[in-house]
Amino acid sequence: MSLAQRIYPHLPVAGQNLALAAFGLRYRRQRLGPGFDQYVAAFRERDRWSEEMMRSHTVQRLRELLLWSFQTVPYYTVRWQEAGIEEGDLAKMDVEDLAGLPITPKEDVRRDPTALVSTTLPRRPRLQRHLTSGSTGTPTTIYFTPQNVRQAMAVREARSFGWAGVSVRMPRSTIGARLVAPQTDSNGPVYRYNPIEHQLYLSAHHISRENLPSYVEGFNRYRPQVLTGFAYSHYLLARLMLAEGVRLQYQPQAAVLGSDKITPPMKATIAEAFGARAFEEYGAVENCVLATECTEGSLHVSPDFGILEILDADGAPAAPGQPGRLICTGLLNRAQPLIRYAIGDLGAWSKRHCSCGRDGLPVLESIVGRDTDVVVMRDGRRLNTAVALIFTGARGVAEGQVVQDGYEDFTIRVVPTTEFGVEQEEKLKIALRKRIGDVRIRVQTVEELEKTTSGKSRLVISRLRDNNDHNG
Repeated sequence: MSLAQRIYPHLPVAGQNLALAAFGLRYRRQRLGPGFDQYVAAFRERDRWSEEMMRSHTVQRLRELLLWSFQTVPYYTVRWQEAGIEEGDLAKMDVEDLAGLPITPKEDVRRDPTALVSTTLPRRPRLQRHLTSGSTGTPTTIYFTPQNVRQAMAVREARSFGWAGVSVRMPRSTIGARLVAPQTDSNGPVYRYNPIEHQLYLSAHHISRENLPSYVEGFNRYRPQVLTGFAYSHYLLARLMLAEGVRLQYQPQAAVLGSDKITPPMKATIAEAFGARAFEEYGAVENCVLATECTEGSLHVSPDFGILEILDADGAPAAPGQPGRLICTGLLNRAQPLIRYAIGDLGAWSKRHCSCGRDGLPVLESIVGRDTDVVVMRDGRRLNTAVALIFTGARGVAEGQVVQDGYEDFTIRVVPTTEFGVEQEEKLKIALRKRIGDVRIRVQTVEELEKTTSGKSRLVISRLRDNNDHNG
């Protein structure tokens, strides 16, 4: 933890706002500095490329990256040589040939991140160090050049924000993991403000009926036009606003939200409460994959930012509609290339093309969840978050969660809408038994789902697995 992070919780609110302003000044220069507008223009130009044009561009960038990594990154030099791979093989690889390279486990990056850093780049001070949220308890260290940071922001400006009709330069709000109001029992405002970026920070940890007036006060005081951050936190806040009959005194233009799966009922609730459409965004701190929602509601992957593979249980490409592991190859980070990186999420390709016309940007059906969220059966089977597909298309379910209490005992937690009833309960039980067998199932309606310490919800929780992991 840096000195600034240690001091921040002890400052008065005015001092914390000043600290955020200083942070915002540095952050703005990093992300929107030299080259940013040119990167944005290039991503926008490629939006309407054909599949053939995008493929040609992607293959060229991929070959350059593979050769660079083989020649300058110790981790890949050793692993690929051990696998019998030579430079000549890399120079003629197509996207489909990536399957011939070993997968890069997250554990390898976590254990020795500098082994994946190019030897041709100085590690300090030019390289920037970022940490993932560490959903397994241990964060992963990722290194970028200033150019990488601006490229990552540029693709979001062109697509995540641009497709929603807004810009990162607009006044915006963020609900995220940052402890902007450090005291959990804080009676003061649950928001802080960064005037440099015109950004309102709101706590993800204080959302309650008692604190609702403070959240609404922050929005009305600073009037952000773009809502960003955790989707589930926005949904919880929106539900409270509707329940209490509270509305904002102005209308934001759009919400660009991520970190959690967004269901149609969640989107409807957010739109009704805030008066703004919610657009889904899937990305990662590692900046090796990005998927963003277009106005037609499709979640498009950006292959010019990172190549995405979806693999089934046997390691083969998953068929459209079939959930599988996400394997990512970031094309832009030459400081610490992530090639065939197992990011730890599950998703599925869509069976359809999108009518928006972005044929070069393939469509995801959904992001299912984390591949570490599994249930453990007595016969040794380990079933991942694909079991949570029981909620796909389920009527009356705003949010759902499967909890394994024992080998034969499961709880289906549901945040219900007015349509939910006995018929929907039985359909969920039938759907779950089809996936895991004849087990005892109870359905529990709740106001909100159990969340992680970072404020995110899990689709699947196994008490057995969590206890086994804890006990080693």
